[in-house]
Amino acid sequence: MIISKVISYKNAWQSLIAEHQEELDEILEVLPQFINDYVTKKESNERGFTSHRDIWSELLEQKDWIIADTSFYLEDGQRIFVGNLGPIKNEVSAYISFGHIDFANRWLFQQTTLAGKYDIAKIPILLVPTSEFGSRQEDRFFKRLSFEQYQRQILPLTPLSHAYPFLILGYTDQNELFETEIYELESDPLISNENVVIDRCIEFPPEYYQAGLNILNFFGTYIREQYPDQDAKIKIEQNDKIVRLIIETSDGETEVIEKALQEYQLVVTGQKLPEEVTKNERLILELKNELRLAKYRVETQQDIMLVQTGQIDKLMNILGQGLTNKSPIHIDFKPVITLDNKVLNNQNVTSVISDISDLKLLLGTSSPEYLELQNLEGSLTAIEKETNPEVVKNSTAMQKLKKFIDTISEGNEQVAKVLETTETGIDLVRNLAGKYNSIAEWCGLPQVPRIFTK
Repeated sequence: MIISKVISYKNAWQSLIAEHQEELDEILEVLPQFINDYVTKKESNERGFTSHRDIWSELLEQKDWIIADTSFYLEDGQRIFVGNLGPIKNEVSAYISFGHIDFANRWLFQQTTLAGKYDIAKIPILLVPTSEFGSRQEDRFFKRLSFEQYQRQILPLTPLSHAYPFLILGYTDQNELFETEIYELESDPLISNENVVIDRCIEFPPEYYQAGLNILNFFGTYIREQYPDQDAKIKIEQNDKIVRLIIETSDGETEVIEKALQEYQLVVTGQKLPEEVTKNERLILELKNELRLAKYRVETQQDIMLVQTGQIDKLMNILGQGLTNKSPIHIDFKPVITLDNKVLNNQNVTSVISDISDLKLLLGTSSPEYLELQNLEGSLTAIEKETNPEVVKNSTAMQKLKKFIDTISEGNEQVAKVLETTETGIDLVRNLAGKYNSIAEWCGLPQVPRIFTK
């Protein structure tokens, strides 16, 4: 296998070649084995079907790559998911494309930002088949998203204000036909890494998107009115439902900006009145008006007909969590050497949570099953570190997981119609069933029958 096409940002390709040639060689070495193992296991439909994520991770683990935790918790208890970065070695992470353009966008704007912000990986890599390679494969896994498709999506967005490097590598097996084509993406000259003091990424449900976007935009007005001597550039970057708030200062100082953001967060979440943070009467009136407009925008969204009382509070909670200053944390990626049944069970639950997250991405927030999956994800998180089989057995998480799998196998749910047209979704559900059976066997619950059998 070779890399025939490269999308590089912030000289990530040069850094990989100069400093991490060994890691690149190992990626290329396991790629053919991954393709063979994935197709073979899928065709054989063997018991406990293994997802592409697990196959990829196991192969790199044999090369001493670290299978890091798929999530970690901030000091305020917020759970951060980083399961789509893949295995890590010497500050390089590598992941195989999920095969869906929305996944690729999420990997770029969310996962790589988390990798850089929390020092998880300095060079995140996403491996995508070229269209030439995918066209020759029988399995649709390699046809759904090509390097060229993603290239067409990302090039119109340049220059990027993204703060961290990344690589998207297009692979093929036609070694003799290609020379590597490298596309180095241009970065926004107005954004300097040294001077970016705030970088917040918030994902809004559709009904809150416009209201939330306007509140974030108004923060620029708040800074200019409340701190007129502060030289700061405020930038809003939009990608589907994900909105990034980027604040840059000329000197990189954070104290005043952090103070202003904290004040603003307290006001928009209703913890303080505008009069408590400023004496500027015009700003007070504008703040109050902006909050009234936000409520109006939520309640009059044409695509939602049933806005419940108190929904504006949910919007403000989303904003509050996104704007709250996150203290730097240390993440230890030392591998766990001792794998007993309890640890294996924890890994199975973590894998299920990752698959649920991917299913949510496939279905989209407009799907009625999205909230069901959101609820299921939260319940599973509660038992992710549980080592007592009785607690797991009696948990609502396992009941909800079995119910979800049963409803799909019965074929009477809307989600089944979506998954039937999406091979990736079928793979995910098959993997969910296999992982559920492994957990059920450990804690003494009934098994579920195989679903989507060929």
